[in-house]
Amino acid sequence: MRKKFLLIGFLLIFMLGCEEEESKTLIRPVEVYNVESISNEIVKEYPGIVSAKNESSLAFKISGPLEKLNVEVGSFIKKGEIIGELDKRDYKIQEEIYKNKVIMAENGYNSSKAISENAKQQFTRIEKLYKTKNLPKKSYDEAVAKVKSAIAGEKASFAQYQEALKGLENAKNQLKDTVLVAPYDGYISSKFCDEGSIVGAGQPIVKISSLDDKRIKINISENEIKEFSKISNGKFLYNDIEKYIEIIEIGKVKGVINLSYPVVFKFLEENIDIPVDSQGIVKIDFENEKARGMIIPIESIFERDNQTKVWIYSNGVVNEKNIKIISPYSNGKVIVKGLNIGDKVVSRGVHELSNNQQVELLESFSKTNIGKVL
Repeated sequence: MRKKFLLIGFLLIFMLGCEEEESKTLIRPVEVYNVESISNEIVKEYPGIVSAKNESSLAFKISGPLEKLNVEVGSFIKKGEIIGELDKRDYKIQEEIYKNKVIMAENGYNSSKAISENAKQQFTRIEKLYKTKNLPKKSYDEAVAKVKSAIAGEKASFAQYQEALKGLENAKNQLKDTVLVAPYDGYISSKFCDEGSIVGAGQPIVKISSLDDKRIKINISENEIKEFSKISNGKFLYNDIEKYIEIIEIGKVKGVINLSYPVVFKFLEENIDIPVDSQGIVKIDFENEKARGMIIPIESIFERDNQTKVWIYSNGVVNEKNIKIISPYSNGKVIVKGLNIGDKVVSRGVHELSNNQQVELLESFSKTNIGKVL
């Protein structure tokens, strides 16, 4: 009998121990994530280059040997100062030729004009005689033909004279074009040839950059043009310098080489001491259309009863909550609706839980804990 009571006692103790063990296993360890709101702005960076407000590649309008080049890269030059000169010999000869043509054409015109005036006077006399029937029709017809020929000769010689004058004017212009002058105050940012070179008409000789307001240029894709209409502000970063900028132009035509659209900014400050052709970073803050969403890890999400859900942790207990996924974010996170800032969602072990279940918080793994054993 005593043995029977002992056996029953052992069985009761064993059953109580099992129940205690079972209750302990129901308290599951979980890791939680504090819900964050997405920023109201998205920052993007673009490589940018500083350029002058006015920048021109200068060339001669005519061809010839480059006799003088008075500048080097970095040279400061004022408006109207001579940058370079071509050999003038051929153009001086051309000018002399047209001067002689003008003299000959002018003499020819004066001669034909005198002949025409004489023919007109003769015709006036003959016409009076013919009208009084003191001259036969044949003589009148001859006088008409003569005066017409004289007038035509005058017109032809005048046209030759005008053509010679235009030729002389062109020769003078070409002689003048052997000198290349600065169109505005600036400095030489590039030089493309040296003295003694044979240059063609329109071939760039130097590039001149103005000294006034500088510009910053970047290139964007076609898909980004609409985004740039929502720019709130921008900055240009160059070495340790950071300057505020604003957009002044978005190109409407793609570049030939990189098939992107140019965007031009200007500095908000004056007299920025950053050299032309300097490269830096343009940082742009865009308005974020998805800013009303919250960010959570994708591991927090599970499906149940055709609903997208998460577990909300509060005071040691978890309960499910319906959410709506808006879009992917980055680094394994998504943007969702249906949560509030500060909510704690379970980020690990979501498929082993039930409503009103007690859980135990685990500390997050260290970022340096690659093996996740610490």
